[in-house]
Amino acid sequence: MNILKIFKFDFPKEQNNRISKNLISQISLNSSLTILQILFPPLMIMTYGLENFGIWIFLTAIPTTLSIFNFDLTAAAKTEMSINHNKNNKNKVNEIFNNAIILLIVITIFLILITALIINFYDFNLDILKDITTNQLKLILVCIFLSFYLNIFNSIFKTGITYWGKLYISTYVDTFFNFFSKILIIIAGLIFKELLFASIFLLIASVLKLIVYYYFFLNYNQYLTFSLTLFSKKQIRELFKLSIPYYLNSITGVIKNSFQIIILGLFFNSQILGMISTLKTLFHFLPIRVWSMIRNAIFFEFIKLYSEKKFDLLKKNYSKFIKYTVIFVILFLLTSTLLGEYIYNLWLNNTYNLDYNLLLLMVFEISFLILASSISILNKSINKFFHISIVELVINSIIILISCLLFYYQKSYYFLFLFNLAGSLLLIICSIYFSKKLIRKDLI
Repeated sequence: MNILKIFKFDFPKEQNNRISKNLISQISLNSSLTILQILFPPLMIMTYGLENFGIWIFLTAIPTTLSIFNFDLTAAAKTEMSINHNKNNKNKVNEIFNNAIILLIVITIFLILITALIINFYDFNLDILKDITTNQLKLILVCIFLSFYLNIFNSIFKTGITYWGKLYISTYVDTFFNFFSKILIIIAGLIFKELLFASIFLLIASVLKLIVYYYFFLNYNQYLTFSLTLFSKKQIRELFKLSIPYYLNSITGVIKNSFQIIILGLFFNSQILGMISTLKTLFHFLPIRVWSMIRNAIFFEFIKLYSEKKFDLLKKNYSKFIKYTVIFVILFLLTSTLLGEYIYNLWLNNTYNLDYNLLLLMVFEISFLILASSISILNKSINKFFHISIVELVINSIIILISCLLFYYQKSYYFLFLFNLAGSLLLIICSIYFSKKLIRKDLI
């Protein structure tokens, strides 16, 4: 009991209840995503066939590439809205909300224009698409892109019901529609066997999701209103500025994950690429997903304490959060180094000749990244992490450039993961520096 008391967060009862609800919802969401990752591919292959499944993966990946042009405005807006909500500054919350909508609409229009150019002028004369007619392909892409943009608009209503800390409402909606959309796609496969109907059912699920989010916005919205009179050039500039770190983080994610896989695919064979990809699934993305459940559940509580200027309580809970992180990382390291090889081979039935040294490099790298992310949570909870995002982008860009050069001269893929490990250590140092600077400057 005493040990539990040492690590229990010192939040008021109301906040502890909200943390519990948010954490349970996060567990539900991530459990459902894990189940879907396991079940959806074989069900798609069974209902549509192996070739159509590959085409579906390819086509649904196209809209995500446009995210590099999409500033993550709602994330910055939500944090600012939460800060001002806890200060009881309702007018400011409304102003931020409406200007975020205006910016989001402008960016979405820009993305739609790019989409129109892609669909109408790009020659999809690719071997993977040889069995789909041009008209059918365009219809499939229109449905997929419309679903993508409807999800962007969902973020408006999502922000409107989460900025005051009740993350669990939107999490349960996302969890339901993750299952619902996949079930509709499988049903379409059982009945029609064509990807056009899969894309139509995906669009139907996206429309219904938008309606449900709008319903919850109307019922849980406290005082937000839509009004063009709240347009403010100053607020637009401020939101744009605050969104830059989130945008840089998105680019870093693309570089670290997609670009690294592409580069490895260019220089090494499919066996190595498959082994690296599956190792990342088990020893990179899974621990991030598990730890993010706790991080996301507590994120808004840090914002609330900061807004109410309860700095001593904020620093106390921050210290305990770091202790939780260290415990999680130690347990992950022990489990992965002792049982990781056995679990990996059991999972894939010894499909790959596992490189244990590579496993160790990945395990230590992600452990350091989780530590760095946890250390910088205060900076991110009050939208003051621009310098951290710049450093992270620069580190990963340099890693990509040097690795390409070494791979060109036929050097081992170990170099990429050694650089990744070194980069994660640098990021810890950077996070410690900027978090201490924030505490000295803003939390005293």
